[in-house]
Amino acid sequence: MVRECNACGESSDLKRCAGCHKVWYCSVTCQKSHWVRHIFVCKPRRPITTADHLALAVRDNLLPQDPQTCEDYGFERAFTVENRCNLLGLYIGLMDPNRIGILPKTIDDWRVRGVLVEEIKAAFYQIPTESRGGYFPWFLQNQHILNPSAADSQSNDKGDAMVLHGWRFTGGAETDTPADIRACLTSMPQDKRTCHLFYTILLSKWHPAPFDDLWIPFGFCSCACEEEEMYLGGRYQILITKCTFNEFYDAFSSACILDLFRKNGIDVDVRYLEDVLQNHNMHKSVWDLKQFAIQTNEQNTEGRMVNSIACDYGFMNCRKDAEVQALKKVYRTFFERYDADPLALHDAAIHGNIFGYLGSLMKLNRKFERLMKNPYPLPVLE
Repeated sequence: MVRECNACGESSDLKRCAGCHKVWYCSVTCQKSHWVRHIFVCKPRRPITTADHLALAVRDNLLPQDPQTCEDYGFERAFTVENRCNLLGLYIGLMDPNRIGILPKTIDDWRVRGVLVEEIKAAFYQIPTESRGGYFPWFLQNQHILNPSAADSQSNDKGDAMVLHGWRFTGGAETDTPADIRACLTSMPQDKRTCHLFYTILLSKWHPAPFDDLWIPFGFCSCACEEEEMYLGGRYQILITKCTFNEFYDAFSSACILDLFRKNGIDVDVRYLEDVLQNHNMHKSVWDLKQFAIQTNEQNTEGRMVNSIACDYGFMNCRKDAEVQALKKVYRTFFERYDADPLALHDAAIHGNIFGYLGSLMKLNRKFERLMKNPYPLPVLE
C-alpha cells in the first residue's frame, strides 16, 4: 500500500499522526494546514468546540451546518441568506491563515468570555483600512447579530422602522405612528393583517423562514431548497411593485395569487407552489410536516406540532421523545433529498403506506413500521 501525505498527496518523508496513528503527513506545515479538518477524526488533546466547526466552514467557504455553531456565532440571528454569507465572509477574513489568521481556540475563548464582538473589531482595526474588505464595515452595522443584548436594545427602533415602511408602502398615512399602525392592524381581518406582515418582511429584503408562520401560507414550504425560497421571495418583491396592496390582499384571500403573478407578467417556476396556494386555510398536512421536520429543536423549543401531523404521520405512536426525534429525522432526511416529492408522501399517508413508500427510497429500521402507522385508508361508508 502506497502511503501519501493526507494534505498534499506527497509520498516521501512521511511521518504518522501522533494522535490517531492512522494518517501520514510530509511536513509540520501540511499537518497544521490539515488539522482544521483532521481534528474531527483524530484524538485531539482538547474537546472539539463550535469554533472548530466554524473553522471548517471557513476553510470550505460554506455556511456552517452544525446547529450549535450557528447559534454560537450568529448565523441563527442572521435571518437572510445575504446576511449569513456576509457573516461567513467576516469569519473568513478573521480566521483564514492567509489573512488575519485567528485560531479556533482563540475564537472559542473570546466567545466563552463574552468578548467576541470587541475582539473581532480589535483584530480588524490592527490591519490597514484598505485591507479590511467589505464584510467588516457590514459587521459594524450589524453587531447585534453577535450580541443578543444589543439586538434587544435596537429591536424596537428597527421594528418600528419596518412597520412604518410597510404601512406607508401599502397606502397608510404618513402621520400615523407605530402605535397607531399596530392598533389598526389589530382590528383588520386576519388575511389582511397577514398580508401586511408579509409586505413588511418583503420590503426588508427578507422572506419567511421555516420557523415563521408565513412560510406555508405564501408557498415557501413548496421550495426544494433555500436558494429556491430566495427566488420565490424575489418574485414576490417584484409583484408588490406591480399591483396595489388591495389587489394582493384580494388575490391572497381568494387563493388567486398565481393568477395575480400571471396578470402582471411574472413567471414563477416552483414545482409544488400551486398545490400550496390553492387554499392557504386548508393545505395538505404534508406541508405542516415539512415545516416541523426541518425546524431545529432550537427553533421549536417546545416541540409544537399540529394535530394533523401527529395523526397522519405517526407521531401519535411515539412513546418517548427519542422516538419523536428519530421519526422527525427520517422525515427531515426525506425532505432534504433532491428528488423529494411531498405530494407522493401525502398520497402514501392517506393510503396508509408511509413505511412502504419511504422504505422504497431509503433504508429504514423495522421499528419505523410501527411508528408510521396511521388510521388510513378510512373505511368506505355504505
